[in-house]
Amino acid sequence: MYTVADLSVENPLETIEDELTLERALRRMFEEDYTQMGVTRDGELVGVITYRSVVRSLLALHQLDVETQRLDRVSVSAAVEDVRTVSEGDPVLSLFEVLADDTYALTERDGEWHILTDHDLLVRLEDAIEPFLLIEAIEMAIRGTFERVFGDELEEELASTFGESHPLPAPASVQHCSFGHYAQFVSMHWDAFEPVFGERQDVVRELVQAVGDLRNRLFHFRIEDPEEFDQDLLRFAHSFFTSV
Repeated sequence: MYTVADLSVENPLETIEDELTLERALRRMFEEDYTQMGVTRDGELVGVITYRSVVRSLLALHQLDVETQRLDRVSVSAAVEDVRTVSEGDPVLSLFEVLADDTYALTERDGEWHILTDHDLLVRLEDAIEPFLLIEAIEMAIRGTFERVFGDELEEELASTFGESHPLPAPASVQHCSFGHYAQFVSMHWDAFEPVFGERQDVVRELVQAVGDLRNRLFHFRIEDPEEFDQDLLRFAHSFFTSV
C-alpha cells in the first residue's frame, strides 16, 4: 500500500516567530507568495498562520472592541491555528479525508516540516494510474486493428486460429483475448497485418508480448521496485498501436 512516504513533497514549511507582528508576517507572506507559514516559539512549532486565520482573529478583536487591533500592534500568536499533520507511514488514501477538510497538511521528513497539498496527492495518483490507462488504450487499439483487418469474419478467424490443437484456449471474441492471443494471432496472420503495421513481424510480436508481460506484472502486483517498471516502453507501445 502506498504511504505518505511515497509522495514527492518538495515544499518546506517556512516559519516565523510568534512574537512577530501580523503586519510583518503578512508582508512576508505576500512578498514570498506563501499561503501559510509555521509559527515557532523557542524553536518549536506551535501552529500555523494563514490569511484565513488572520482575518478570523481580526474580526474577533473587532467584536471585542479591542483598541490594539491594528496589524502593527497584534502579534502573530493571536492568529495561530492548529497544525494538521500526517505521518510518513499513513496510507495515501487517508489523505483524501484530510485534504477534503483542509487545503494542506504537514508532514515531517528528514527532520524538517513540509507542506503537503492536494496537488502532491494528485501527482502521485497520476503516476500510479497512468500505466493502467496506457495498457487499456493499447489493448483497445489492438482490438480495433483486428476488427478493421478482419471485419465480421474476426470471430471465425479467432476460432479457427485457436482451435483444439492450439495451446491457448479459443476466445469467444476479441474481448476475451489475452496479450498472448494478440501476439500469436498477429504472427499467424502476418500477411493481413503487414500493410497495417508496416514493421517487421518480430518487432510487432515482441512489442505485444512485452506489453502483455508488463500488464501481468502490474495487475498481479509483481513489481516491488517501481524503477523496474518500464513505463517508457508502455508510452512507446501506446504511440505505436494508437497511430496505426
